Order: sequence, then structure tokens, then C-alpha cells
Amino acid sequence: MKDKTVLFVDDEMSILNTIKRLLRNEEYTLLIASSAQEGLEILHQHQIDLVISDMRMPNVSGSEFLAMVKDQYPKVQRMIMSGYADLESVVETINQGNISHFISKPWDNDDLKKLILDHLVNRRSLESDGIQESKEILKYKKIILEQQQTINDLQNQLEQYRVHKDVS
Repeated sequence: MKDKTVLFVDDEMSILNTIKRLLRNEEYTLLIASSAQEGLEILHQHQIDLVISDMRMPNVSGSEFLAMVKDQYPKVQRMIMSGYADLESVVETINQGNISHFISKPWDNDDLKKLILDHLVNRRSLESDGIQESKEILKYKKIILEQQQTINDLQNQLEQYRVHKDVS
């Protein structure tokens, strides 16, 4: 799973340092950003699989940031963290499809690790399912093309039979 990358965005360096310590030995790459702008720059430079953003940040809120991520990088999974029960903002973010999960601060370390890992594993499963579907589609397209060629050959034989019958 070393090919997976998680981006954490939070304006509080103490939170980012805690996250770095907590996830330093995990099987994926961890990147951090201290603002929405920095997060967008990282997204532009790296292949990111999952973004976890704080809800309350100066200039651009986590909800606004994740809406931008959704628009610019729709395949990237998105989660939001908040220590504040701003239910209206969270519901709005969820309803807009900008996040798949809400994480409350303070979080449980084991739960957070499991949540991230589950999302990355599910994404890998979806990607491999997509590859498998593509292979299946190609297989069926080949069968259809072969059947179409058989139909064309039979139509040609039928046409030649009719022409030969009319001539006789």
C-alpha cells in the first residue's frame, strides 16, 4: 500500500505534528498542509488518494476546500475533522457530496488509523474491480465483434446463394 497517499490539511501545526507522529509508521505516504492553498498545491503535485481536512480554517474553510477538491480531483476521497459541533456546516458538506466521513476532534488514534486504512483498502478494491470490469468489457467486445463477423459472413453467403440461384 506504499503507492497510496493521504493528505492532512489543518491550520494548527500541533495537530499536524500529532498526525505525523501518529501515522509515521503506516503503510502509506502521509503529506501535510497548513492551509487550503497549500493543500491544493500538494494535490497538483502529487497523486493523492485521501484528503482529510479540518473544518475551521482561516480564509478557506474545510468545507470550501473539500468542495474545490471534489471539483478538481473528483476521484480523491474526502473526509473532514472538527472539534466544533457545527452541525449545519457538516450536514451541508455531507449533502454536497464533499465528504465520505466526519471525524470529531479529539479522535481515537486506533479508530482514525483503521478508518484511513479501510478507505484506502476499499479504494484499491474499487480500482481493481474497475480493472476487472474493463477486462470483462474487452472480452465481451471481442466476442461481439467475432459474432458480428460471423453474421456478416453468413449474410454474404446468403447473398451469393441468392445471386447464384437467380442466375440459374
